[in-house]
Amino acid sequence: MAEGAGMDHIKVEAAQLTIGMYVVELDRPWTDTNFLFQGFRIRQQQEIRLLQEICRYVWVDARRSLDVRGQLVENYAQAAPLIPAIAKVDFNVEVERATPVWHAAREESLRILHTLRMGQELDVAAVKVVVKECVESILRNPAAMLWLARIKNSDHYTAEHSLRVSILSIALGKELGIPLYQLEQIGVCGMLHDVGKIKVPNEILNKPGALTAEELRIMQSHAAEGRKLLMSNQQITPATVDVAYSHHERLDGKGYPRGLDASRIPYFAKVIAVADSYDAINSDRVYSKGKSSLESLRILLDAVNCHFDEAIVECFIRLIGLYPPGEIAELSSGEVGIIIGCPPGNKLRPKVLIVRDAEKNACQERVIDLADKAVRVREVHGSGAFGIDIESYRLKGLMIPENL
Repeated sequence: MAEGAGMDHIKVEAAQLTIGMYVVELDRPWTDTNFLFQGFRIRQQQEIRLLQEICRYVWVDARRSLDVRGQLVENYAQAAPLIPAIAKVDFNVEVERATPVWHAAREESLRILHTLRMGQELDVAAVKVVVKECVESILRNPAAMLWLARIKNSDHYTAEHSLRVSILSIALGKELGIPLYQLEQIGVCGMLHDVGKIKVPNEILNKPGALTAEELRIMQSHAAEGRKLLMSNQQITPATVDVAYSHHERLDGKGYPRGLDASRIPYFAKVIAVADSYDAINSDRVYSKGKSSLESLRILLDAVNCHFDEAIVECFIRLIGLYPPGEIAELSSGEVGIIIGCPPGNKLRPKVLIVRDAEKNACQERVIDLADKAVRVREVHGSGAFGIDIESYRLKGLMIPENL
């Protein structure tokens, strides 16, 4: 038994682990592993395999562990509707096909805000066209659109953020088992969820410091303003209005504008809330530097059951992955590279395109597979770290994401 552990902490051989057990300690420091958090309930066989790869035994909290059979039923119920993310089209082929779709959707997102600022009626049919093309691309190979969603221009944050939320929500909706005919609807919800921000002055939207109480009230009014704008258009579905109005509600009832509890928040709003928060945390803003994907996922995970729906967040983590293609990894050797992907059987040991040496100078590019090396990922950084332009390496044909 681990030092200081109570009577409820049981030492268990890794080979004897089962779904439902709550792991509280490993036979090595948590910092030597790539788990998102310290202490977790085993929910999938993949987690058992990962523990068995790095540990001989662990300590399990008996009080927090669930009945194994009951937990299996819960897991199967969650897993049943999931649609496998099978790439039907090669990444390079699809990214070339998806690029003009991305640019057209970006232009439409910019046009939405301009149209509403001018007091003109929103062309909902045009929004549906670009969203439909995004859905079709994600169904062929989600990696392409998710890669393009990494391209960010801080000068057009609100428009590009809405497009990224749309793409993330479509991909997440697909993984959650949302019927295909509703993926376009959730994509439209993502594109229009923040339209109310056109009523918020730029000096508040882009204020580098903390907002005053009055400024915060004005900022938060964008949810109600979005509802008003969308309700005035006969082509807008009630679901789209609901998402614009409710995507800042929280499961614990402490959200805004109405303080809804979990049972009253529309499901699409719960999905959009996860994609919206992830992209906001992951993006550079005037007042904050974007966090890495890994840190952004940790923040979402810390807020499950109080802010976000646990099942949606867990599905989102599986979608994005611990080491998504395009993240910049600093290795224990000091070298820096771009994560290309992870082999299906080992999500803790990604393949990395090395582009900086241990002194952080540009070097001859080469791909290394951490599954075959003694080095490990020391830290994950967001786009642009160490002056690395990830898209330039893809355009040179040096990297093809592998894990989506």
